[in-house]
Amino acid sequence: MSGRWAINATTTPPLTPGSPWDVPKPVLFNTWKHHAAALRHRIGEFVRGGEAALQSLADELIVIGAKLMDLYTGAHSPAEIGRLVLEQLGRDGRLELEAFCDWVQAEGGYRMLTLPDDSAWVLRRGDEEDRYVHVHPGRWVPHTRRVRANVLKTAVMVLAVTGVRGGEPMERTLVNRVRQDYLGLAPVGRDLDGEQGLGEVIDLLRSANGPLRVWSSRGAR
Repeated sequence: MSGRWAINATTTPPLTPGSPWDVPKPVLFNTWKHHAAALRHRIGEFVRGGEAALQSLADELIVIGAKLMDLYTGAHSPAEIGRLVLEQLGRDGRLELEAFCDWVQAEGGYRMLTLPDDSAWVLRRGDEEDRYVHVHPGRWVPHTRRVRANVLKTAVMVLAVTGVRGGEPMERTLVNRVRQDYLGLAPVGRDLDGEQGLGEVIDLLRSANGPLRVWSSRGAR
C-alpha cells in the first residue's frame, strides 16, 4: 500500500512481559500521556490490528484527557525511567511508602528528581498502594515537549489510520476526517503547524530515525 509510514510490524515488536514498556512497581507512569516512544509502539500495535483496531485505539485515547501535558521525547524507556527513579529513592532512603510520602509531603505534595539524561521529573504520591510513586515529566525541561491533549490524540489517530489505510498524515483533509470520525473534534485550519503544533507532533511520533530509540524486549537497538 502506498504512503505507508515508518511504524509497522518490523519496527515495533509486540509488548512482552518484562519488556522496556513495563513500568516497575511501585512507580505509576502514564505512558499514554507522557512517553513519545511508548505511543509510537502502541500505534504500531494497533496498525497491526488493521481496520478493526482503529476504533479500539480511539476508545483508548480517552485516558489522555483534555488538558495540556508534557511528553517525554528522550531515549530512556518507561522501564528505565522507573528503574532510575527507584534507584535514586533507594539510595536516599526514601523508597518505602511511609518515607516516600513524608518526603513528598514536606515539600507541599511533590518533589523534583533529575535523571542522567538531564530530564527532570515530578514525583507525587499515587493513589494505589502498589503504585504510590506517581511520576510525570517536568515542564519546560530537557527532552520534553508541552502538548495539548487533542493535538496528541489527533496525531496518534492520524498515524494509525494512515498506517492501516495508507495516505499522507500531513494532508489536512485526511486529518479533519480522522478528527471528525474518531475523535469528535472540530476541523483544523490550513496550517497544521499553526494548529498548536500538530504537524510537529505528527513528525515526532512517526520519525523512524529521530531522537527516540526503537525498543524490543531485549533492549534498545
